[in-house]
Amino acid sequence: MEDIQITQFGAPDAPYSSPDTARIAIIPAPLEYSVCYMKGTEYGPQAILNASSQMELYDEELDCSPIEAGIYTYPLLDYHGLDHAAALALTGNTVRDALARKQIPLTLGGEHSLSAPVIAAVHEHYPDLTVVHIDAHGDLRDTYEGTPLSHASIERRVVDMGIPLLEIGIRSFSPEEAAFLKTEPDVAIVWAYEMAKGTTVIPWERLSQHTYVTIDLDAFDPSEMPAVGTPEPGGLHWYQVLDLFRTICRQSEVVGMDVVELCPMPGQTRADFMAAKLVYKMIGYRLFQ
Repeated sequence: MEDIQITQFGAPDAPYSSPDTARIAIIPAPLEYSVCYMKGTEYGPQAILNASSQMELYDEELDCSPIEAGIYTYPLLDYHGLDHAAALALTGNTVRDALARKQIPLTLGGEHSLSAPVIAAVHEHYPDLTVVHIDAHGDLRDTYEGTPLSHASIERRVVDMGIPLLEIGIRSFSPEEAAFLKTEPDVAIVWAYEMAKGTTVIPWERLSQHTYVTIDLDAFDPSEMPAVGTPEPGGLHWYQVLDLFRTICRQSEVVGMDVVELCPMPGQTRADFMAAKLVYKMIGYRLFQ
């Protein structure tokens, strides 16, 4: 990996990064314990921070610079010496700290298993929470490769918490998950093939007053986002995902977010920049639309 180590999202010396005044808390979580194919997600958060330092910070669509609302970036979480469960607990407790500061947490992954403790922490503050999961994969297995903490089981843990779930862009699903879906009324899925055909109506009425949004970058078509561990053809596109997130912000109050599963490619930075720009657009839509 490159030697550059940006520590604040948006600029090397961001003037709007005070933890006392920032409205957004960026939590870089280089978690990688249950990756089952291409490894490297532990490098994703730093790659996003590095790329963010080269973005223009004026948003032409919103006619403002979202960073001026204040974006505080926590130090990169240190998982050395921790097992998977302890690392997840550290991640959730960091989000609790951000919520105690009355900040909106936005966690950068790392593998998708980090979302479970983060969502649990947000759910403590907002009992009516709904989760919107934008991903290629259903992630509804009860266990995977011998552990219920797997990235492939994240949304099953959300269901276990009693949180309604809306999944969007799914195009990779196991027989186990299909059987579970038929018995679980609190899970709704918008399949990618339906979106491609223009035949789907997204059930936004399922959203509650407060929503958590988790975006696995393999939701995007791999022609646009190649730097993921398990790419799936037929994915979503840049403006399509932006439209989805903006609509969520109009339908509900987004109280927590994450962007996960960037697996940086040596010598390639376009995916890092796409992920960083996505994070910045999400912040802008959340605060200024």
